[in-house]
This record gives sequence, C-alpha cells and structure tokens, in this order.
Amino acid sequence: MTRVYLSTISAFEISNKYRIGKLPGFEYVASNYTQIAAQLGLLDLPISLAHSWFAGQFEWDHRDPFDRILVAQAAMENLILISNDSAFKTLDYYELLW
Repeated sequence: MTRVYLSTISAFEISNKYRIGKLPGFEYVASNYTQIAAQLGLLDLPISLAHSWFAGQFEWDHRDPFDRILVAQAAMENLILISNDSAFKTLDYYELLW
C-alpha cells in the first residue's frame, strides 16, 4: 500500500492564500480541507522541530518558508515531493515527482 502524506504547512498555505484572496473560487476546498484529506486517505505530516531547523539552515536561494519546510520534510522523511514548481528542481536533497 502506498502512503501519501500531506504536510501541515500545505494546509496553512492554502487557508492563508484563500483568506487573503489569492485563491478565488477555492471556497469548497478551503472550507472542507480536512474532510477532503481524510476522504482521500492522506496522512498528516506534522512539522517537527528538526524539520524547522533544517528548513532554516540549508543552502538554497529560495526564501519561501512554505517551500523550505516542504523540502526539509521530504529530505528528512525520505519522501517523494510532488510539485510542478520549478524552484524545487534546483535541489537534490530529495526525490521530486512532476
């Protein structure tokens, strides 16, 4: 069975972007995020102290704290990061899909 994790930072980023108007038309997802994740069988990936520390200290000319946490989690937990963001292609700490 394949396990798919959803970082808690993704929940924060989506709810925050929806709140400030950067995700118009995203009301259903923003209002039902936890239920959708549960229906899809996604496992919660909390942010640990170690994730936060690694995210703050590794060398990368990318300042987005959300992205830095995702990279740290993927690297430290030996997970495949799924994203189509080209910024993630510049690192080799983890495996990237998409």
